[in-house]
Parts: sequence; C-alpha cells; structure tokens
Amino acid sequence: MEKVVVVGYRAAGAPALERADIVALNHRLLAELDVDRYPGIALQVEDHETSRRWQGERFTASRRVAALLGVWAESADDPSDVTRLVGEVWPDHAASVVTETVIRWRTGRATNPTEPQPGWTVTSPLYRAPSMTRDEFVRHWIDVHQPMSLRIHPQDTYVRNIVTRVLSPAAPQFDAIAEEGFVAAEDILEPARFFGADLRGTTWRDNAAVIGDDVRLFLDAQHTAATAMREYRLREIRRPRAGDVAAPEQLSARTRT
Repeated sequence: MEKVVVVGYRAAGAPALERADIVALNHRLLAELDVDRYPGIALQVEDHETSRRWQGERFTASRRVAALLGVWAESADDPSDVTRLVGEVWPDHAASVVTETVIRWRTGRATNPTEPQPGWTVTSPLYRAPSMTRDEFVRHWIDVHQPMSLRIHPQDTYVRNIVTRVLSPAAPQFDAIAEEGFVAAEDILEPARFFGADLRGTTWRDNAAVIGDDVRLFLDAQHTAATAMREYRLREIRRPRAGDVAAPEQLSARTRT
C-alpha cells in the first residue's frame, strides 16, 4: 500500500473553495476513484478565516496551501486519475508518494463526504534547511523536533509523511508533510494554548522560543508554511488501535492552560 499526497495551491487573493464545491468534489472523488485501487481517501481544505487570523501577514504570501488530498493506493505508479481531479480545482499542485508514520491518532472518525471531521488539522509541507542533507533533516525531525512538538502543542493527532517519490517534478517540491490535529480552533489561535500543553518549569513564551529556534535550525522558513485545515474522511483504511487518543467529545473535560 502506498500513500499519495497532492497539495493544491492558490494565489493569495484567490477565494477559498465554497462548501458546496467541496461536497461536490468529495462525491466526484468517491465516484471516480476506484475503491479497489484507492481504498483510502481523505481531503483537507483550508479554513481560510482561521488561517488568516493565525498567520497574519504571512498568509498574504503570493502562493498559499489551499488543500491536501491523501489517497492510499495499491500502486502509485500512475496516479493520473487523482492528479486530474485535483488539477481541475487547483491547477497549481504538487504530487508525491510518501511514507506515512502515525505517531498519534484521534479515534472515533467516521467517513462523511458532506461534513468535516471534528477538530482542525494544521498541515505543513516542510522544506529542509539548505544546510541539511535529507537524512539529517529526517533524523532531526524524528529525534528532536517531533518529541518537542508533541510535548509543547496540545495535539490529538500527529502524522509524519516523508517524501519517497516525486510525481510532479516541475512543481516546487517539499521534503515532507506534517499533519497535526487539534480539538478546537482556539488551540491554534491562542498562543498560551498552542504552546502550553506542558508548562512544567517553563512558560508558554519559553516554549514558543524553543520551537521557533528549532524550526529555524532544520527548516527553510522562507518556503515552509502551515495552514489550518478541515478534513473530510471519504474512505477509511485505518482501524482504532490500543493507545489511540479519544475522540474530541471525550476530551471536552481536558484542562487547558
């Protein structure tokens, strides 16, 4: 099984996709992508307002991440049917095969083409720092940044996708994609919550500085950007496993700092 990701981009001033258009696209994906060949499909679409509030001036960049389509395929040798559908909506796009590693996963997800999953996903195509080799970048992410992020941010989902094969070489190519799930938009928008999952002997401002210093060390900050997304699960291949994080409604009593 291989995971193909297609990142769709839009110009800064272009409007976000309307809800009815998203639903129509979801139904097309289900109808036109053969279930035997593509047993898993998930579409993330930008939450334009949340991203704008979160990123501020950075969100006005000339090119923004507008969507991410993930499909799990028996073979990704020819995903032209996937890229064709994405290209009709987001002509500017980049496709890759990735190795997916699920570090933390929210349970209780159900497929639904008309309603997004509870919570928000922060999706970040990652470009490694020019000073690092690909292997150095991967090891730093796994051994240093990932544990730091899981400790500091209040994620209930963390998925690591490392590019193994480029399917659209003409497009600017990222090295990996991070998917981080949060129960509430405020977990992203409020700095004290975004950097405050672990305050033992520190403050959220200290945590923010630590994260910022590490991001500048191993990522190309000029090209790497994070977007707040809503996710639609269309076909699900993943089953709950021991140790999965509870669904958002089961986390409502969690104390936030």
